[in-house]
Amino acid sequence: MKDYIYIFSPPQVFGGAEVYQIRLAELMDIRQKFTVISPASLGLQSGINKAGGCFIELNGSDGVAIRLAFVRWLWSNRKTIDQRAAAIVLNGRGAAYFAPIVKFITGMAPVIICHTELNSQRFEVKEWLFGRALRFARQAVAVSETVAVQHNNRWPTLPIRAIPNWIDSALYGERHISARLNPISVDIAVIGRLAENKGIIDILAACSEADSPTVNFYGEGPLRKTIEEIALRIPGLIVHGHVEELWQYLSHHAILLSASYSESFSYSVAEGIYAGLLCVVSDIPAHRELLGPAYPDELFFSPGDQQGLRAALAAARSYLACTDGSAADVIGMVKARMQARNGSDQARDDYRDVLLKAR
Repeated sequence: MKDYIYIFSPPQVFGGAEVYQIRLAELMDIRQKFTVISPASLGLQSGINKAGGCFIELNGSDGVAIRLAFVRWLWSNRKTIDQRAAAIVLNGRGAAYFAPIVKFITGMAPVIICHTELNSQRFEVKEWLFGRALRFARQAVAVSETVAVQHNNRWPTLPIRAIPNWIDSALYGERHISARLNPISVDIAVIGRLAENKGIIDILAACSEADSPTVNFYGEGPLRKTIEEIALRIPGLIVHGHVEELWQYLSHHAILLSASYSESFSYSVAEGIYAGLLCVVSDIPAHRELLGPAYPDELFFSPGDQQGLRAALAAARSYLACTDGSAADVIGMVKARMQARNGSDQARDDYRDVLLKAR
């Protein structure tokens, strides 16, 4: 039985892949035996320490130096890794390229976590290198069935397993939606990285009119300053930045809006459902997978379609204003679906099987 997990993640920004590591540390609950090796990241280090894990900071002035620092750490600690029969986890695309090096230095095949959808340009250099690196993995884990299917279609012999990302339902109490909500004043929450590929520009364009509802942005990213400048002219746009205990803030809103162009798994949408929010989302495979085939089509819109976004928001306000409880029924249906397929107990069992089994 493997007792130790070392997880390498090279990005220098705090994003979804970093949140995943914190959640995984909490999920596995092996405390000091869970170690993240990463560039300096206050949010990541704080979260890992809070979960009882260890954080090893890789020093370097740029990405190349940081990656070399990881190779040096791997070489220096190869005997300890072997003695502990530790699992080496490469978190995301940037880390996956190190699979051959990990196997060469330690003699152990790593586990690769696949967070992102594949590039349609299958013969692009990075895409080809990623495919070659996956051959050195003992197991590839996809964070959604959507991502697993993409990888299986591209590389049919790849040992890939879908373990859908999980939500800790214990954080969210039951929230009952009022049967009578003003369809104009309903607050909207937007959660995630404030960047163009998340559809932030589309949201700003669609929700910057005088009669638009209040939009609350949670998260950091390159577009934060742009949003704040626009918010000076439009008081209905509110930027909260990164907040701890996000679930407490969500209880003040009624709609979760995700206009992302691409996702592997949307924590924000899952969190919105658990918090009792009606979700208006871009029509991408990850959103369809999470919300299920019975979720109302009128609450989806094509990525980049600002007019469609407005129409979907109008449909959501109609649901919320309806006296027959249809909004609560829709949210309850999806919540039950996610409890069955995105529960933490199932995810914990699956990850223990992959990471803690004998090598």
